[in-house]
Amino acid sequence: MPQTAEIDIYEKLRGYIKRSGKSQRQLSDEVGIPQPSYLSHMANGRVNWVEGDYFRPLSEALGLSKEEIRELKPEIIWEDRSPTRPGPPIPPVVPFRETPISIPPELLQMVEKHGDAYPVLKTAQMQRMLAAPRNFGGAEVGPQTAEDWFDYWMANKRFLT
Repeated sequence: MPQTAEIDIYEKLRGYIKRSGKSQRQLSDEVGIPQPSYLSHMANGRVNWVEGDYFRPLSEALGLSKEEIRELKPEIIWEDRSPTRPGPPIPPVVPFRETPISIPPELLQMVEKHGDAYPVLKTAQMQRMLAAPRNFGGAEVGPQTAEDWFDYWMANKRFLT
């Protein structure tokens, strides 16, 4: 026969189940208890639910607060797995940093030749956008001559303007 303090924990379990609005079958399925009757044994004091293997998943399924958990099992320590807010994690804020991009002389030659027909080529921003992939991939990546740069511009201008 359970002692008075133990009776209290079983009454609390029954109260938590009632508060959750879930049936014992729903809780058993959610927690992974093979037989709903085992949950009934916990609620009726035949099995010590606080010391058993199902305490953590059951307390999470019942939505117990940290205070309620500590009241039942003062020695318990576990990290809080619940998100502090709904939704995906917020990425860290990183201040904007200007990335140094060198403009190849062949690109400047192309701008000089075709800049009057395509004035946007004369802007520093467009020259940086055109040169950026080459800066990250290395000098051997991308256009090599002024004609190559013009072909590259013509192929990509609709995406860059």
